[in-house]
Amino acid sequence: MGELELGIALSGGKSIATTQYHARALKVIRPHYLDDSGQVYYTIVNPGGGYVGGDAYQMTISVADGASALITDQSAAKVYRTPDDYVVQNIEFNLGENAVLEYIPDQLILYRDADFRQRIITRMHPSASLFLSDIITPGWSPDGGKFLYEQAHLLNEVHMDGGPVLLDNLRINPLASDFRDGQGFFLDGRTHIATAICFDPGITPELIDALSALIDKHQAHDTSMIAAVTECDKPGFVLRALGNRTEELHALVLATANYVRSQLRGQGDIHLRKY
Repeated sequence: MGELELGIALSGGKSIATTQYHARALKVIRPHYLDDSGQVYYTIVNPGGGYVGGDAYQMTISVADGASALITDQSAAKVYRTPDDYVVQNIEFNLGENAVLEYIPDQLILYRDADFRQRIITRMHPSASLFLSDIITPGWSPDGGKFLYEQAHLLNEVHMDGGPVLLDNLRINPLASDFRDGQGFFLDGRTHIATAICFDPGITPELIDALSALIDKHQAHDTSMIAAVTECDKPGFVLRALGNRTEELHALVLATANYVRSQLRGQGDIHLRKY
């Protein structure tokens, strides 16, 4: 169990925490500033080391007008067996006018018989900038088997001006008969899935074309990976990638985030400094 609330606002040219509350298994460590933009970098920590059946987590992160935050976690989130139960995580992001939020956690590892359900709701001003990602990885099994987790259900909603602009509903049930029989259709034989969602008023068709070229370079480097980017109705895009290694998918997500931040805000590459 865990709860985290974090409010970030601009003060003296830097983004700082103005409200902070945590309970039980969630907390944040001391903030850092990775460049001179004033963007604050927070790392979320779960001292429990992993998720088990019946766990419930709630996070609310609000970025006020003009503030900027980069959020990640300390390490991969590990979901262990959840027999006859599941883990649920609800996340709410609120972005004010000209606010920036980049949420780039490590991979989600689901072990045998794990059931994980997550819902992220983002409410953002049309002038704000959002980048969020996730990577789903099957955990190691004693018998060497893959895709032995029960379910991964990740629901992302993005709202602007009180209305929805994106609903991304990803549900993977590896033990279901239709999934097993059609794995080549559902995931093209791959085992790992990455998603990145981005909205920013500065995103143009030309920028998305450049991202497509960037994706092609990554696919040429790792032929086991397949990826594509789709433009949204509002200025934004969704990236989806399939592969067999976390490292390649994470590199693609970071390269995408780095390109967006460099082109739209003139910021340098992300260096998360976790270790």
